[in-house]
Amino acid sequence: MSDGLPRYLTFDPSGEFDAANNEALFFAMFAGDNRIDCRVDIAALRDRAAEDGSSPNDVIETFKRHRSTIARIASEQYDTGATMPVVRTHQLTPR
Repeated sequence: MSDGLPRYLTFDPSGEFDAANNEALFFAMFAGDNRIDCRVDIAALRDRAAEDGSSPNDVIETFKRHRSTIARIASEQYDTGATMPVVRTHQLTPR
């Protein structure tokens, strides 16, 4: 936005996501009525699961457990100009 105001994203009320890709899990958020495609790297989900003491292969449950954090990170990226926010390991599991 050119007015400098935050453009926070909101959850997709359907809660749907696509985990069919081997590199990323895709999910949608909304900026008003506009659907914004977002993704979280599978490696980021595996690293987060390992940090949590969970199975690194259970990326879907890790995504569900950390969805609010993932959504916040995506929203922050969108607010700074990202057209397709991507959540990566260093953001989801800071060292």
